[in-house]
This record gives sequence, C-alpha cells and structure tokens, in this order.
Amino acid sequence: MFIQHKQLKSLSVPAEKVTHIQHASSSVQLAFAGYPPQLCQAYLMQIRGGDKVLVVVAFYLEDSRCSIFFVPKFGELPVEDAEAVYEEGYGFVESMGFVLTETDYHLMSPRKKLDYWEKLPICRAPKGSSAEKLASVKDGAELKQYRQESLKSLGRLFASM
Repeated sequence: MFIQHKQLKSLSVPAEKVTHIQHASSSVQLAFAGYPPQLCQAYLMQIRGGDKVLVVVAFYLEDSRCSIFFVPKFGELPVEDAEAVYEEGYGFVESMGFVLTETDYHLMSPRKKLDYWEKLPICRAPKGSSAEKLASVKDGAELKQYRQESLKSLGRLFASM
C-alpha cells in the first residue's frame, strides 16, 4: 500500500542512488486534494541507500508545476523485497490510467544518468518553496502512525546517502 508523503516536495537525491525509473508515456488528467484537475506525468523509481531500497511513485502536476509523492506504507525495505513492492507501485500507477515505460536508466552511463535525473521536473523544488525538501519529523503528532513510520524510513534512507 502506498501513502502520500505530504512533506516531500521534490527529490533531492544523488542520481547514482536511483537504480530504476519508469515514466508514463503520456500525461493523464487527475485531481489531487488541494489542486484543480490537470494533466499529470507519472514516475516510478527505486532509490537505493546502503542495503535498503525505497520505491517512490511521483506525479508531476503540469499546471501547478509541483510534484506529489507516494511511498510504501512501511518506507524502505531490504533489497531482496524491493521487486515485489516495485510491482505493487507499478500496479498503483497504472490503476490511475498511466502506461509506464522503461527508461533504461539503469543502463545509462553515470554522466547520462546525471543529465537525465537533473532534467526531471520531480527533482526541482516547486516555485516559491524553501530549500528544504523534507519538513521536520517533529510535527509528526499531526500525522497518523503509519505516516510517521514512512517519514522515519525516508529520513533514514536519505541520511544513508
């Protein structure tokens, strides 16, 4: 099960930590809470930090020029469990009407990976946002328990990078 990570506004992760990326071949009109219906792009990726992997689903809202991220309920997981969760993410994205295609990111040279990664809209902070990509976990009292676990997991993953 994937949950929205409301504090995450862009992916500030080194390109070499991203192991796989799939991108939707075309945009789909969606309506997310707090945003008007609009065309969105979709991405599915694996980010590796040490012996853990985080599967991330990202939607880029074209009119609002911002990203919305979803992560697994329990955050990062051991490498050997990543494929099953990646497949779950694939199903999640396709259930919203997207058709994902492989980018062959994992086959690119380090330089091409960096160029590709830096051009993705999900890696840019939304216009007018602060430099911080993650809000502090200290306000977790407002979040439900499973979201707290996801935040902690994401923080550990980013700290290990």
